[in-house]
Amino acid sequence: MGLRMRAGIGIAAIVATLLTGTGTASAQGTTVGGVGAMYYLNDAFTGRANIELAYGDHGDEVYVGDWDGSGTDTLMVRRGLTFHARNSATSGAADVVFSYGDAGDTVLVGDWDGNGSDTLAVRRGNTFFVKNSVTTGTADVVFTYGDPGDTVLVGDWDGRGGDTLMVRRGNHYFVKNDLSTGTASSEFFYGDPGDVVLVGRWSEGQAGDTLGVRRAATYFLRHSLTSGPADRELAYGEPTDTAFSGDWNGDGLDTLGVRRAPAPPAPPAPVGGSAFGDGTHRVNAGIAPGTYRSGAAADSCYFARTSGFGGTFDEIIANGIGRAQIVTIAATDVGFESSRCGSWQPVAATYPPAPVTVFEVGTYVVGRHIAPGTYQASGSADSCYWERLSDFSHEGVDGIIANGFGTVVSIDPADAGFSSSGCGVWTRIG
Repeated sequence: MGLRMRAGIGIAAIVATLLTGTGTASAQGTTVGGVGAMYYLNDAFTGRANIELAYGDHGDEVYVGDWDGSGTDTLMVRRGLTFHARNSATSGAADVVFSYGDAGDTVLVGDWDGNGSDTLAVRRGNTFFVKNSVTTGTADVVFTYGDPGDTVLVGDWDGRGGDTLMVRRGNHYFVKNDLSTGTASSEFFYGDPGDVVLVGRWSEGQAGDTLGVRRAATYFLRHSLTSGPADRELAYGEPTDTAFSGDWNGDGLDTLGVRRAPAPPAPPAPVGGSAFGDGTHRVNAGIAPGTYRSGAAADSCYFARTSGFGGTFDEIIANGIGRAQIVTIAATDVGFESSRCGSWQPVAATYPPAPVTVFEVGTYVVGRHIAPGTYQASGSADSCYWERLSDFSHEGVDGIIANGFGTVVSIDPADAGFSSSGCGVWTRIG
């Protein structure tokens, strides 16, 4: 049978966490997303993985499919325009290596000709270039569907054995049952606009693939392409995992798998440990060096690390302004001053019990305050500014890994911190 796919949520080229599955062969449609080289698969709807494997590198793009037509889904990694497919759910080297498309293409996976094995298609806008073999070469089928900005899902929607496309716009889905230019064959509503969506054949009574939605570590699976409540609800993995689906044991049903990032190294413990308030302070006398976080919820918190107390511009080593700031005060600093920041706490004292996946603007330690992953903000892309940080010194641009305006960003486990302003609420989507 075909394979399933998953697609990213929301913004054009961002592919987040959707899933796939189908009768005989099922696959993931789009990249699995996330980071890490460890995978935990479950070939039944239970709460614990029964297959664990390592494949590829920490930052690889990963896809799921039945590459050899054996009836079971396995992993493939993409590096540029080269693909490395493995034909068993075990650790090891690739069994097949080939090239297709261009390095910047969006790639989809599906059983396009219904022969029981999964191959690739590339998407450029709303045009799709389908290849019916896992080999280097030109497209076998070219067609258009939907709009260039649509989120696209892949599945065997009518149960006839070949995969086709579905367009998602919020919680509205438009099903196409053939690989041709044209209008949708059917449409329906399911879940909420912000849900992470999965695709698979979840029960023996299903003719073809249907949808599920993921909310944190809970999955809500629907057994028909119709509006209505979930037919099955289950928990699997951790809220910070990147989830996908496939037929891991060849029984014709899709179940869950997760990709898990390694635990980030603990940031160095701050020197000192005493809280202090706004004002002008002597470093190594009034306050200890270390990394601190402000407690003020206002966007007007201002601070400066200084080399003296003369009040001149040249004495400012680094400064900043914004909500919930984090700053590392060096032992070589002479002074530190702040206003409208409230109480400064040693950063370790501000960590929640576990990293969160929903948070407001401000500055955070990655892996301690917030979990790594791909996030979407509720605010406007024009006013949402973000920075990925390698440290909290605030000395020029050396501590900024990347920055920009926009409402979707991927935070890497290796990042030290993340800061944003004007973005509203960030929610993890992959």
